[in-house]
Amino acid sequence: MKKRVVVTGIGAISALGNNIAEMTESLENGRIKYNAIPSDRFSTAHKLFANNRGFMMDYELYQSSWDKDVSIMSEVAVKCIQEAIDSANLSEEKLHEHNAGLIIGTSVGASFPILQRIKKSVQENEDDYELALYSTPKILGKIARAFKLQGYVSAISTACASGTNSIGRAFDLIENGKADIMISGGMDIFTELTYTGFNSLMAISKTKCKPFTKSRDGMSLGDGCAILILESLESAVERGAPIYAEIKGYHILNEAYHATAPHPDGIYALKCMKSALAYGGMSTDDVDYINAHGTGTGKNDSAELKGCEALLQEKTSKTYVGSTKCLTGHTLGAAGSIEAIISILSMQHNALYANYEADDLPESEKIEFVTQNKNNIPLDTVLSNSFGFGGNMASILLTKYKN
Repeated sequence: MKKRVVVTGIGAISALGNNIAEMTESLENGRIKYNAIPSDRFSTAHKLFANNRGFMMDYELYQSSWDKDVSIMSEVAVKCIQEAIDSANLSEEKLHEHNAGLIIGTSVGASFPILQRIKKSVQENEDDYELALYSTPKILGKIARAFKLQGYVSAISTACASGTNSIGRAFDLIENGKADIMISGGMDIFTELTYTGFNSLMAISKTKCKPFTKSRDGMSLGDGCAILILESLESAVERGAPIYAEIKGYHILNEAYHATAPHPDGIYALKCMKSALAYGGMSTDDVDYINAHGTGTGKNDSAELKGCEALLQEKTSKTYVGSTKCLTGHTLGAAGSIEAIISILSMQHNALYANYEADDLPESEKIEFVTQNKNNIPLDTVLSNSFGFGGNMASILLTKYKN
């Protein structure tokens, strides 16, 4: 018999703050940090760059982590995981007792410390034989050792769907009785590699991302790490753990259509969302809000919007659809897990979060777009999408926990 899976802990670091409390305050007050990229990260002086800004984590945290001459990725992840563990009222003994595991999603996470080490080596004119210590498997191993985890430990890299896939994989393990507690989520710090890559595709906004608007001109990149503690309901109830939400279902697929573009008709976006709902035994009538992938790029938003319209065509009332990338930027491998946490906070506070001006949204009989905060909105069920490069797609279905 499949087990019910709940979220008992959350932790996050992003441009919205260094923890969940700061994130919540920033969300409620519409506070965003979309700042100039400092030169010690990388130079944006070249005239071919669309702009020189990003949604970056707190600079002091970034600098203090790097100054320790360790991988900033593992340092930030450990801080984030510790917050999630504390919020779940877990101890190291409990983690070991339940043989807890770790699944982390990242898009190009290892590129950040490796690029920084290479720059340092070039500047100092010496070889750096420790570069291998900064690869993704080594980063993950370092995180696992920090918490002495001996259960399932793995990394997932499925482009911008990585964060959602990591949650889905942990969900699978718990639902099928292979684990009781899993640490899951995603992390990425955008680098010169990712920034120039998206810039070369002309996918970086010249101003700031404006998802679903007719005048949208691209994405804005962001830093992020977000962790969710997943647990069987049986285990959570037994130890009196807080329950933030329940995961009802999810779905992953690959379009096998194009390396960087989704199918223009949104047929696979539709399939992914429908399959996640079917897995959870729910219908479109149950969905209160769709947290869209919504990057602000022309092709992605158009395809996802068509998928959402098709999904909601039989529903009589309008459904809220919005993208919180206007608050965090596109955090790549962390996007799905950050957006899952924001979706959970939305359900907790009956509020929807966004912060951008939009007077040119498409007309829709089925969708009410979210571009500014909305309060006192009854929210019981959220569908959160992550549709990435390489055709990687994932949708996850979250609900308020009910006995």
